[in-house]
Amino acid sequence: MGATTDKIERDNPEVETEDPHSERLETTTPIDWKRVSELRVTKKVIEALSNLEIEGLYLVPANRRKDARKKYLGYGSRKMLVEAEVPFGFNGQQTFTKIIGKEPEALNQYKEECAKIIEQALFKNETVIQEDTFGLIQMAMGIHLDGEPIGIFRVGGFVSGKSDDLMIAKISEKVGHYVRGKNLSTELKSLKFFSSEKIAVISNLLSMLADEIGAYLKETVNETKTATEVDKFNYHGLITKNPTILEIIRQIKLIGNSQSSVIIYGESGTGKELVANLIHRHSPRSDKPFVTINCAALTETILEAELFGYKKGAFTGATTDKSGLFEVADKGTVFLDEVGEMSLSLQVKILRLIQEGTFMRVADTQTRKVDVQVISATHRDLRKMIELGKFREDLYYRLAVVELTLPPLRERSEDVPILVSHFVNYFLKKTNKNGITLSAETMKIFVEYYWPGNVREMRNEIERLIALSSSQSMLKPSDLSKKFFYETYPEGLDIEDEEEEGFIKKMVDDFERNLLSKYLRKHKWNKTKVARLCGITRQGLNKKISKYKLDRRRA
Repeated sequence: MGATTDKIERDNPEVETEDPHSERLETTTPIDWKRVSELRVTKKVIEALSNLEIEGLYLVPANRRKDARKKYLGYGSRKMLVEAEVPFGFNGQQTFTKIIGKEPEALNQYKEECAKIIEQALFKNETVIQEDTFGLIQMAMGIHLDGEPIGIFRVGGFVSGKSDDLMIAKISEKVGHYVRGKNLSTELKSLKFFSSEKIAVISNLLSMLADEIGAYLKETVNETKTATEVDKFNYHGLITKNPTILEIIRQIKLIGNSQSSVIIYGESGTGKELVANLIHRHSPRSDKPFVTINCAALTETILEAELFGYKKGAFTGATTDKSGLFEVADKGTVFLDEVGEMSLSLQVKILRLIQEGTFMRVADTQTRKVDVQVISATHRDLRKMIELGKFREDLYYRLAVVELTLPPLRERSEDVPILVSHFVNYFLKKTNKNGITLSAETMKIFVEYYWPGNVREMRNEIERLIALSSSQSMLKPSDLSKKFFYETYPEGLDIEDEEEEGFIKKMVDDFERNLLSKYLRKHKWNKTKVARLCGITRQGLNKKISKYKLDRRRA
């Protein structure tokens, strides 16, 4: 006892030779207790304990070395538990240790009492409270990670009851067995005397502190595992474990070498541009420009001018000749995002460029030639648009030599934890913060959420969370945007195709499929229970599962 906080960061003391058959602690990454002491919740509890006049909070950190035995937190004996004890958060000099001074018998007995309470707390999930040989209260609470004790908190050295002559005489008699030739009555009056109610509050605070730290360390371990997975499943920025996208990644090299036109289907925010960029990077054109344009963001005339360029005087403000994006991207790749929003008249010009490699600038008569690979993307069903006369069939076949479909994030639940880890780490570095993690409850909400905006929506939500959080904090459900607590998803349905035939049925089917998927996962595919919630028979539920191609292996 009495060591400085820095002792936490030093190697633990050597242990005695162990029985080769004794149980060992697993080798794990050392716990950064200094960082734990700086957590927001830790500081609040420590402040509360200090306000209650607790003279010191002590921690016995587990010895997690490879050769450590489990019995005494990895130390060789019970005595070493006290030797390993260090101040945690604040270190007030205990009044009782001042009173007994350097009396070896009293000091050794006091250490023995501390060791006893620490040992008793090792495998209990509640605060242990007992009166020691001196009549003082000792309290200890274990910190557990996956059922294993990783540390013990201890407070003590105070008296339960009122400071009156009778109580002083009682304690004086007990202490007098170890401290002789000294008038103790006056000095013992300086001890802290707490009511049973106050001791109960201290006990609850210790329990809360241990639980919160245990939860934080568990999330930290999970974050570390997930961060390792992020590196493992990061394919040039495309982070996934989803079988569908992994198959697309496998195809990307082949597609890049073919230099054929590619169309990528997927909802907004699913990563269509990222996939297009990967195709370009794996093609012989990788050292040439990769040019992108969103066809939905510009009017027809401006889009034409941007794509093909224009001649001086073509319109008001055209004071010089300007090259279009196709010219800028010559020998490279052009990515046409939301190509389904392009007008029919502009589609004709795009078709000619793809077929013949030629075009004319706006208001120009000179034919120009370029060599580009065209990759396009859309969230629409182009085949339906062809039937409705809104998209040219000949252009469709030119654009869709290779078709790729990216699944929405709600169908990639296995990717949610690694994407969360990636974005949290990214914004922590960007904001110079550290130690921010998500609680298990928050991660569960993320996994079950509908994600109408897909990965882009997740990125924005995590950026908001990091911006509004301080370092060393755990993000709880209460920190999330209100949209996460809707029972339904009123703003999450894609209604951009409202003019297409059957769009309402498609919306209803999409909603039903995702709602069924959510509750099948929630109830661990207990079909009887989910069928009852749906108000249908189990056979009816099986038909819907078959209709929507729901797969437990991907749930």
